[in-house]
Amino acid sequence: MADEISENSTNAEPAVAQVQPKKTRARRRSKEEMAAALAAKNAKRASKTKSVTAGSSVSAAAKPTQKVAAKAEPLKAKRAETKRPSSTHAGADGVVDLIALEAENQKLRKSLAEKLRSENADLRKKLGLD
Repeated sequence: MADEISENSTNAEPAVAQVQPKKTRARRRSKEEMAAALAAKNAKRASKTKSVTAGSSVSAAAKPTQKVAAKAEPLKAKRAETKRPSSTHAGADGVVDLIALEAENQKLRKSLAEKLRSENADLRKKLGLD
């Protein structure tokens, strides 16, 4: 048995690991190459859309966007009109409102303090503390 072990160890060839080449990353493209690839991609998309709309007339395809634009234009103008005066008017008017609210707050605090003092005085009289 000892002979078998020694024979196996001497006859055994060392395991050779197969070396696999390292995978390399693709090189980074320059900005010009990326722009060219994007332009090519957009050209493909444009050709696909042109082939789809080739059967229909161009004016028919443009009509929905014109309708939407026509509807949106008055709304944009209306929003612009309402925003401008409110922002300029609210700035000055808001400060005036805040000053008026502060004055009202002070009056209310004084009246509340006076009321609480009178209640405390009444309670002291009832309890006989004074």
